[in-house]
Amino acid sequence: MAIKGIGWGIVFLFTAIIYGTIPTFLIIRFWVWLNSFPVYTLSLFMLFLWIVALIVVLIYIVAMARAFVQRKNEEGLGIPRGVKGFGLISTVILLVFMLIWYLIFGQIAFFSMVPPI
Repeated sequence: MAIKGIGWGIVFLFTAIIYGTIPTFLIIRFWVWLNSFPVYTLSLFMLFLWIVALIVVLIYIVAMARAFVQRKNEEGLGIPRGVKGFGLISTVILLVFMLIWYLIFGQIAFFSMVPPI
């Protein structure tokens, strides 16, 4: 059971890293371009999505800590199946996407994006 808790903790760590770094990098990189529009609705919407991504990161940091602390619990980790499922599936999909992008283009996906201006 301890290996199961450590495994889920590692998955939650990768999920928190992915949902923390990619939106933060893109917001910082594209902020000037987003504010160049005459209507600031798009930049406000992107700022809202970034805040939502940071809330998701906090959820997965708490889930990671709980998985590591309760790794020897016989009754399970106490983490909802939806959190486990979303974390595992989204992490696998994004890591596979980034790997395929790197193999095809030789660049790291999301981090090689540049603003159109």
